[in-house]
Amino acid sequence: MSLNSPHCEDKKLSKFGKLSSVYHDVFTDHKISTVRKRCLQCKYEPATSLKKLLGGFLSGNLLKLQSEIGANHTYRETEKLLASFCTNTRSINNHDRIKHTVEGVGKQIGELHKVASDILAIPTAEKLILNVDGGHINTTEEGKRSFEAMTAIVYRPESLESNSSGNRNTLTSKHCAASALNDGQQQMISNTIIAALKEGLSPKTAVTALCDGAENCWKIVDALVPLSASVERVLDWFHITMKLKNISVPEDQKERLEKVKWHLWRGNCEKALQRLKELRVLCSEKTANKILKFSNYIQNNSSKIVNYNQRQEQGLPFTSNLAESTVESLINQRCKGQQHMRWSREGLDPLLQLRAAITSNDWNQNWKTAVLNTTKN
Repeated sequence: MSLNSPHCEDKKLSKFGKLSSVYHDVFTDHKISTVRKRCLQCKYEPATSLKKLLGGFLSGNLLKLQSEIGANHTYRETEKLLASFCTNTRSINNHDRIKHTVEGVGKQIGELHKVASDILAIPTAEKLILNVDGGHINTTEEGKRSFEAMTAIVYRPESLESNSSGNRNTLTSKHCAASALNDGQQQMISNTIIAALKEGLSPKTAVTALCDGAENCWKIVDALVPLSASVERVLDWFHITMKLKNISVPEDQKERLEKVKWHLWRGNCEKALQRLKELRVLCSEKTANKILKFSNYIQNNSSKIVNYNQRQEQGLPFTSNLAESTVESLINQRCKGQQHMRWSREGLDPLLQLRAAITSNDWNQNWKTAVLNTTKN
């Protein structure tokens, strides 16, 4: 704070009473007094409120806590949880304030993605695995039931570890990207590229991409082609099996359907398509239409169907179950747990940016900057 008036030479400021402001910390609220000063000649008075001095009335740790809990629970649930933590209800923790905090910090996290100056210091990765998937969200938009939000997860193969029993894989390091915007996938592509760069993407990196076969997923994968040594596209085995499960055939035809799966597992599209064609004429019209739809799905993605059996034996990635768990953690758990919830794209996107940062390796590193930038706006 200046001790002199900028308008009067050599005129020191005089005390002019006190200003009381409320300051909200993690568990408590405080009244803090600051000394007001004024130039007796020109009446100049510098800002002395906490908002001007500190950028806001909330501590950084409270904003962090509101962001983390609000990212994982509904805003009303977060209000109740914080009331339980503090042993009393505080107006600063009402659901509207928490929503405002989550959106503000989430937007700042999105802005930090654009600069990401720490990327240059990351060691080059020899190989990377990219999983891209989407989830449908109930929308507030008039005349529409839902929209698709996209997610991606990038990691090094050596980051994948099995637990002691060997039946569950975990990632020791990963970076996630997400977007709910209807911008021709510009933000999603940008965030995915940055996530890959943070995992060590370089012109020497071989990328294996696993997707469910949707064009919008492959479009995101295509964006990494100019930045890498090679990109291998693999149609995710998880989605193939899920689509097969949705085809209900008569009991006496189940063996034929299993044979389709057997051929696909070994990467033989032609024989699988032939089996599907034979099966179609033996089923009801409704089932035949499902088989035709699945046949088109296989035909359209035939160039991405590999010998999954061989890849499993060689320890190579062939399924995006980790991407499914990422969609579940980033989108479904928070946004689809209650069917009455409706979202706009603009309202959901900051939340997704925040959840992606928390799920990645970035949150502990970036939260202070994001919170500080939030208080400035």
